[in-house]
Amino acid sequence: MLEENMRYWEKKVRKESEIEGMRKLLLRQIAQRFGRLPVRVRRQVEQVASTQELLTLAGKVLVAGSLEDLSLG
Repeated sequence: MLEENMRYWEKKVRKESEIEGMRKLLLRQIAQRFGRLPVRVRRQVEQVASTQELLTLAGKVLVAGSLEDLSLG
């Protein structure tokens, strides 16, 4: 039981770390593309909890003409 709990928490922490790293990278990409980001945009990205959604946004950064094209502005 204890070992199962440890594995569960280890996996959960790893996933949360992965998501946090993806958020940081995405924010950096968006800022490089569009300049200084409004606080509301940063908050929106920081609330994304899905790796798939973060990957989708990262792909959109490559072709977006504005923050609004990312549904973030």
